[in-house]
Amino acid sequence: MSRPLSTIEQLIDGCIVYALRIEGEIDETDLRKAIARVQAKHPALRATLRTQGAAVRYVDDGAGPIPLRALALRGGGDARREIDLELQTPFAEGQPQLRLVWLRGAGRSELLFAASHRICDGMSLLIVARETLRALHDDAPLLPYPPLTAADIVGDYRPEHPRRRRCVAGLIGLALRLLPPMAAPRNREHHLEWSAGAVLSSALRQRCKREDVSVHAALLVALDEALLTSLGREQVPAWIESPMDGRRGRVPALADDRLFYGGGGLKFRTGQDNGTGFWERARDAHRSMQAQIERESREIPSRYHFCELIRPPAPARLNALIRFGNALGLKGSWNRITLSNLGQLDLVEDHAPFRLEDFRLYVHSHSVRALGLMVYSLHGQIRFYCMGDEHCIDLDRAQALREALMAVLETQVARAPTAAAPHARVEDAALAG
Repeated sequence: MSRPLSTIEQLIDGCIVYALRIEGEIDETDLRKAIARVQAKHPALRATLRTQGAAVRYVDDGAGPIPLRALALRGGGDARREIDLELQTPFAEGQPQLRLVWLRGAGRSELLFAASHRICDGMSLLIVARETLRALHDDAPLLPYPPLTAADIVGDYRPEHPRRRRCVAGLIGLALRLLPPMAAPRNREHHLEWSAGAVLSSALRQRCKREDVSVHAALLVALDEALLTSLGREQVPAWIESPMDGRRGRVPALADDRLFYGGGGLKFRTGQDNGTGFWERARDAHRSMQAQIERESREIPSRYHFCELIRPPAPARLNALIRFGNALGLKGSWNRITLSNLGQLDLVEDHAPFRLEDFRLYVHSHSVRALGLMVYSLHGQIRFYCMGDEHCIDLDRAQALREALMAVLETQVARAPTAAAPHARVEDAALAG
């Protein structure tokens, strides 16, 4: 079976790399078996791409084994060189949309999981990494499931005005097919990584608990302030977007252990300092998150239904749309910055014969210029990864954004807490990369 890629899947052409430093011994035969078991479970890992005429299609069960490159770990720069190579290497037609690199050292390994964003989002790649590590020491079955497509996300949704919707989608598809063919853009990003440290991370969680807001809500407000400080009002993107994890029962077809390229997204307009205090704005953001998650859960089927009605153009014509959007999106990535939250990382079980010493993530976009801040928590510390295309932000401004963000968090955590009204909790892990 095969199906054409939707316009959305073509637009999110990019690579996600997770780098896991493992302390303990890993056997190569066990690793290859574990990868094979995970691939046998997930249809997206068995699919390949194929160009047929002007269309790009997914072919189910067309892939061979997941590629694994095993290399000796000699120095600290080995992992970063391999990460950069994986980020820049497109996923070829006829090949799986996942690759692994294993850097082997004495009692220590670096495992690199590189995946196409077209088949999985950040939370999905966490599932792949977690299941692979578990399969190294646990024979519990990994149950396969049917291929998951946008039609499954749509489910039994039926639009109120189907003819009108088809007409609008047809006009958009026609306009896309009239675009001139162009070469794909060549994007180059800056990458910054840092940690809040154990003391500030603990203090921020405690302060958020006292204020009865999620850490993500506090980060939203802090990022809003930091953007203004570091970029200046004229260069601040209009929106902060946070991808939403469609699992956890929000999208019925998207079970907690299934791979998919995305769910919904929450939007927050920047520049919302209306004179109220930081934590009052954090509570407003907290309430908005809850309302938007509920609304997105209802609207996702409608959005996917409409997008599936649009006939995707040939990739060369879609490149014209991407270049046009890049040209207009002078502030950040199409006038937005993404704030993703992977939550607390629990990738290795306590009884495993090895431990997760470190985790890092990297993203490269082959299409739309990207600008984003990704957050996760490991070993009690809140960690940050900022990536931005060189046309969206230069390195000096990215470093200024880092300094401004940490200054806001340190200042607000140090101030005396205010009285907080009770609100429904929004878990940080509700948001995905």
